[in-house]
Amino acid sequence: MPRVSAPVYSLNGGEVGDEALSRLDLERLQFAGSLYQNLLPRVIGSMTLRPGLEYITEIDFGDVQLLEYNYSGGSSLIPILSNQEMRVVKDDTLVTRVSVSTTVQNGDFNSFVGWTDASTGSASATVGTGDLRLLGTTQDRASAKQTISVAGGDQNKEHALRVDVQRGPVKIRLGSTSGTDDLIQEAVIDDGVQSIAFTPTTSNIYLELFNDEPRQSLVESCQIEAAGVMVISTPWTTADLSGNIVRYKQNKDVLYVASGIYQQREIHRRGDTSWGLQRYKVDDGPFVSSDGIISLTPTVLTGSGTLTASRSCFDSGMVGRLFRLFQSGQRVDENFSSAPAEGDTIRVSGVGAARRFTWTVSGTWSGTVTLQVANDDGSGSPGAWTDVLSRTANGTSTYEDPDDNVIKFFRFVVKSGDYTSGLIETRLDYEGGSQSGIARVIGYTSGTSVSIEVLSRFYSLSATFEWDYSPWSDYDGWPASVDVFGGRLYWGQSDMVYGSVPDAFKSFDDEVEGASAPIARSINASSQRGILWMLGLQRLIAGTDASEVSIKASSFDEPLTADSWFPVDASTRGCANIRAVKADKDGIFVQASGTGAFRMSPDQSGFDYSSADLMAMHEEICDGSEIVDLAVQRRPDTTIWFILANGEARALTYEPAENVIGWSRIVTDGLFKRVAAVRGAGQDSVYFAVVRNGAQRLERLAKLTECRGGATNCLADGFSRFTATAGQTTFSVPHLNGKQVTVWANGVAVRDQSNLYTVASNQVVLSAMTGGEKVIIGLPYTGKWQSTKLAYGAANGSALFHKKRVSQLGLGLTKTMLDGLRVGNSFTNLKRLTMTKGDKPIPAGYLFDDFDADMMSVSSDWDTDSRICLEASAPYPFTASSLVMDVKTNG
Repeated sequence: MPRVSAPVYSLNGGEVGDEALSRLDLERLQFAGSLYQNLLPRVIGSMTLRPGLEYITEIDFGDVQLLEYNYSGGSSLIPILSNQEMRVVKDDTLVTRVSVSTTVQNGDFNSFVGWTDASTGSASATVGTGDLRLLGTTQDRASAKQTISVAGGDQNKEHALRVDVQRGPVKIRLGSTSGTDDLIQEAVIDDGVQSIAFTPTTSNIYLELFNDEPRQSLVESCQIEAAGVMVISTPWTTADLSGNIVRYKQNKDVLYVASGIYQQREIHRRGDTSWGLQRYKVDDGPFVSSDGIISLTPTVLTGSGTLTASRSCFDSGMVGRLFRLFQSGQRVDENFSSAPAEGDTIRVSGVGAARRFTWTVSGTWSGTVTLQVANDDGSGSPGAWTDVLSRTANGTSTYEDPDDNVIKFFRFVVKSGDYTSGLIETRLDYEGGSQSGIARVIGYTSGTSVSIEVLSRFYSLSATFEWDYSPWSDYDGWPASVDVFGGRLYWGQSDMVYGSVPDAFKSFDDEVEGASAPIARSINASSQRGILWMLGLQRLIAGTDASEVSIKASSFDEPLTADSWFPVDASTRGCANIRAVKADKDGIFVQASGTGAFRMSPDQSGFDYSSADLMAMHEEICDGSEIVDLAVQRRPDTTIWFILANGEARALTYEPAENVIGWSRIVTDGLFKRVAAVRGAGQDSVYFAVVRNGAQRLERLAKLTECRGGATNCLADGFSRFTATAGQTTFSVPHLNGKQVTVWANGVAVRDQSNLYTVASNQVVLSAMTGGEKVIIGLPYTGKWQSTKLAYGAANGSALFHKKRVSQLGLGLTKTMLDGLRVGNSFTNLKRLTMTKGDKPIPAGYLFDDFDADMMSVSSDWDTDSRICLEASAPYPFTASSLVMDVKTNG
């Protein structure tokens, strides 16, 4: 009868499936188990009872999505999306506005009373149909100002200004004195809602809304926020969130968001309590060429007007679409009402009469206007300017430049000190050359007519058959994925990838040349749904429902450019419509079935990527339930958290360099719905949306350092923590009303799983406290571990299928209280490991920093499938680093 003491030096192999239990030829099976429930494998080799979940706040808003906002400022910031709304949790509390009496007069713009039109020149600020209308010109600013009174009791209180922009851009500033921005620094706001916090310290504050662009901006409202939780409007519905269509990427203080259904958005953090959401608007592309059959005619060179088509081609879904018109001849109209001021240019080339243009000065005015010329500086832009002629009165004439075959630019200017009064109207009219202008559709009239705002000046009012359009609109569709890689912002739409100009995330100007030119290239994927996600690893990876595409340059270290673009299928697993996440050089994604998890990692050559199955040793770790969310925690170990549709969670301890890929099951008294992980000091913060007691809450995974016994011991779910006052007996936990809870008070389990306390009237009643005690009250949970098949000690060959028993067991434990630990050969036959150590009784609640004792009796039963089972009960800490089994085999 062979006998062996079988050592298991590490317990971080994670859970493996029944189909893998006989793979005793694999070394990692020695460190694995057939069950890891609420026990986390650690990279160092141990397994530990998972930390508890701390109750943060109620988020009972229906289906939600938790966004990850990484911030080095010390605060934990979690934007939460719900049905067409966004809220933000800061430092475990929803951002909330206090009650103040400060108001903005006519902030809903039912009239202009209370506001002052501070516009310059011919620009204007007016109110119409419930909007503030800021109409700027090429030379003048449209501005509306208001002086706001602040009561003494409201000074030094945080306020918030809520600005709802219907059509931007609009600039805003708020100061303690007129014209300053010490309260709200000058900011540009586009279409959307911003809630910007400020703290006034004076009796009057000075608000200005203005527009410097030569078009009309519309502000729907500008008001002081009412008391209550800050709520920002969003386009994403409950169905969108449950369908996992929202993708986002953070860059500095902006989250760029794509969804495929709606125009891209930007979520802005302008301060820890200042948040907003606006449309992501680009003014210079990307563009797709038209077929040249239909002509388009604008009615204005600048500002707002109409675009007319020679036959029906417009659709109501094209609002927001860009049109770029290529026009022969150049006409520039410029009006001046201040100095110094500079007009736009015409570009002159050719020889002889081809270099002749007409200039005109008109209007009622007094002063001097100057015509200037500059040579091309070699980059297509004007160099140094020199004067050609000056005018102090109206007139018109032609001018023929004498320098044949030299590219030159001409413009009118009014120099400093040269303006006296009136409006100087100028025109440059040149029949030669060609230019392009860009307009955005802002309204639909018919199939042949749309309203536009001119973004880049038109140079002719004649019809043109040469025009481009942008591929982003409700009619064309919107990008469904986004990422930042190599200094560019990338958007994925269908099988096309659009990359911005480097370090200019809102520019797709195709007049930029060379390596900095924007990118608009296909990945050539055989996919119906197009690009579902993108990840910037060592290469840009695009995931589709058919394959995972690695986008290469011609050499490994060469940056991606429009000319250096080579997409190849790195794997053909196919992806589910759920975001992928990044862990260093690896990407983690959910396979098209929705129940499989894979990693994209550099292949052995290091020159490309390939995929590997993270569930190879346990195909059914999700029990057939689809994965609905995932997040990556990097500290203290890299752990990938998966949320399942059945309300359970799975944790994957992930450190491939150490050969650690260990699964565990995470269950709680409730349903997990969402997860987010944000970087933090010491340990990343992992947040869960959990439904308990019929309500949805935000809960945070406790730090491991808080789950090791001692005065503060956070081994409970949905827990609240308190510091007791002298004589205190009642502790309020309304979110746990009616539930049975454990209580930890100052290093002692006042209530454990053998004598749970039932919360009544929202309270837990304890013996009077002396004051200063740390109290943790929350829901109980247990950790369970079961070994794989044991095959030790056979006289010949394998011990599989021979009867055997584990007569004794030795455990290496750290930071453990034996009160909550039970061992046995099955979960129905468990007992305490020992009551003594060194022939001395172990006191109740004794914390072992390191437990090392003689092997102890476990079972006398013989079975061909003898196992070891461990059960650890919260709130008692438990960490096991190794075990040794005394195995006897009959054969």
